[in-house]
Amino acid sequence: MIVPKTFQHPLFFATDTVDIKTLQPFPMIMKHVPFYYDMTNEEKPWQQKERALPAVFQLWEEEKCELAPLFAKRQAKQAKDGIIRGVGYFLCALYWLNERPVGNVCCWEEEVLSLPLRPLNVVDRLSFIFARPALHHSFIQLDELFIELTKLFYKQMVQQKRG
Repeated sequence: MIVPKTFQHPLFFATDTVDIKTLQPFPMIMKHVPFYYDMTNEEKPWQQKERALPAVFQLWEEEKCELAPLFAKRQAKQAKDGIIRGVGYFLCALYWLNERPVGNVCCWEEEVLSLPLRPLNVVDRLSFIFARPALHHSFIQLDELFIELTKLFYKQMVQQKRG
């Protein structure tokens, strides 16, 4: 699969192509191909956020369970790939919460600032993680961002039901 230029951020893709061995059900392919759904428009999870976001939050919980022991053993370099996957999950969840696909990962700061629903100081916090994905503090910060995003999601769901 050819990675569109707007997704070719060096943190996520080393080349402009990605090998997709086997297609997997939603959301499992996100573990292997960041922003897969946003790049292909094959499925549109941002239009089904009630189903999609809990699945992405679950992906992060699984990743977090694998990352925590690595940081506990001071094996930060081994944790870097998991943090990068987590950042990809977070960006997808953030955009999908705002009912739109991830558009331009290379210029993510401007796009994230335009989103009406977002955690406080998200650009500064993500910038730190992007610059230092192997740090324990980046792991902590990413987890905090997920906690805040989860709260925003459930708050919005309650407000929509009250309608």
